[in-house]
Order: sequence, then structure tokens, then C-alpha cells
Amino acid sequence: SVEKTRGFSAYRWIRDELVRMGVPASEIAFMQDFRKSEAKQRLFGDVRAGKVRFLIGSSDTMGTGVNAQLRLTALHHLDVPWLPSQIAQREGRIERQGNQHDVIDIFAYATERSLDASMWQNNERKARFIAAALSGDTSIRRLEDLGEGQANQFAMAKAIASGDQRLMEKAGLEADIARLERLRAAHIDDRHAVRRQIRDAERDIEFCTRRIADVGKDIERRVATAADAFAASVAGKRYVERKEAGRALMKEILTLVQLQQEGEIVVATIGGFDLEYSGERFGRDGYRYTTVLLRTGAGAEIELPVTVTPLG
Repeated sequence: SVEKTRGFSAYRWIRDELVRMGVPASEIAFMQDFRKSEAKQRLFGDVRAGKVRFLIGSSDTMGTGVNAQLRLTALHHLDVPWLPSQIAQREGRIERQGNQHDVIDIFAYATERSLDASMWQNNERKARFIAAALSGDTSIRRLEDLGEGQANQFAMAKAIASGDQRLMEKAGLEADIARLERLRAAHIDDRHAVRRQIRDAERDIEFCTRRIADVGKDIERRVATAADAFAASVAGKRYVERKEAGRALMKEILTLVQLQQEGEIVVATIGGFDLEYSGERFGRDGYRYTTVLLRTGAGAEIELPVTVTPLG
């Protein structure tokens, strides 16, 4: 398919037809003319800049390694390759990130009642086999319901190339069935998702309603401690000075740590809430403790290391 100096050349014929329709020859390039990496990069730059508007090549020369998608609007399959992967590679030159167009056109050509129909059929069969292998489902029924991927596209191309109206109608109906199957599956997934959201929302409502009631109870029993209204009790003794209360609390906690006190014990009360000390031994010599401000329905852990100052 490369340009020849003698005989018919599809490359040369396409170029001549484009020129005849008004396309400057300088805007048409053959990929085979650019063999070195530096030359290819210059060519790709010209394509991205819009200087070269028509780039013609083969699967071997343009199937991979072509990074010129910025301005591409259409791809034309002038022949039918042997493998679905070759079609995917071709279309990957235009249908990829970095293309500035939201919509592109992909054209495929075939000659009626020619080997093109058999070629498209081979691609269809291979694509269905690949899709079945990837899905892990080898049943015949599933092979016929793969959706609108490459297999159905190849089936339509095969039908058109065959020139048989019945095959074209069959391919169209199969595509419609696949589309409806996908819509049904998506609808089922959406229903499951909505049910999960409703279930989660009901659980959140129940939790938040309970917490609102608990917070309301906490507000009712809260005692102001701002400024001169401060008061706290530590180990049963009342304090009205913050520093003295803090010193007493640290002493009480240090004593419990030194004793390696186990279990829960209320060590102080402040603002209407109890402060609980909880200690436990673990391992051979290990010991840990936590301090929790007891609220209605839940506790708030407060970190009170024994090295803290009386005022925190």
C-alpha cells in the first residue's frame, strides 16, 4: 500500500483526489515518507499545528506511537485489518486524551460482496472471543449480548459489506437489544443504589435524632464555669480556683497511674459532667489509661498526660 512510482497507488490516488477537490498538496503527508524519529516528531508537530491536515498511512506505520491527536476530527479505515487490536490501535490515535474536539468521526469502508465481509466477520468473532475471556463468561448466550463494543460494530460492518438486507436488519436489531439490556442493567443498579441510600439515610436520621435528644439533655445539665462561676470537684473535694483544681486533678491522675489502677473511676466533676479515669494492665508490665468526659449517650475522650501543667 506504500506509494509506488509505477502502476496504481492508492496513496497517490487519494492525494490526487484531495488536491483536485482543493486541498493544497502541502497539507497532505504520507507516514511512510517519515522514517526517522526526528522527522516523525516534526511531522506530528505540523499535524498538531494544523499545517498538515491529511495524514495517510498503514496500521504498521500509524497504529502506534503517533501523538498528533490535538486537532484530529476524523479517522478513515480504508481497509479491514486482521485483528481487532489493530482497529483499536488505529482508533486510539484519535480517540484519546488531548484531542480538543468533543465529537469525532470514524469511517469504515467496504466493498459489497467482497472479502471485506469475511474480514469483518473474522474481527467480530475474535472480538467476541476476547470479550468473553475478559468477562470470565464463556456461555454462548452471553457471547451474543456483549453490548455495543467492537463486536457489534464489526457485525454491522460485516452486514453492510455483505449487501444482504436481512443481515443488516439483524445486526441493527442485535444492537438495539444490547442497548436495551444495558439500560435495564443500569436501571437495576440505580434501584439498588437508591435502596442503599435510603437505608443509610434512615440510619443517619435515627442516629441524629438520638444525638439531638442526648445533646438536649447535656445542655440541660450543663453548669456554667466561665469567669468567677468556675467550680469543680476532684476526688470529692470542691475547688473554685482553676489552678488548684488542675493541680489536684493532675495529682489524682498521677496517683492512679503509679498505682496502676484498673477499671473505671470518676475522678472529677466539672461543668455538670463527670470525668472518668479508666486504666488497664496489658502484657507483662504494660499499663495504659484514658480520661473520658461522660456525656449523655457518648463519652468524649480527653487527653490528660501526667506531665501537663495544672492549667493544661
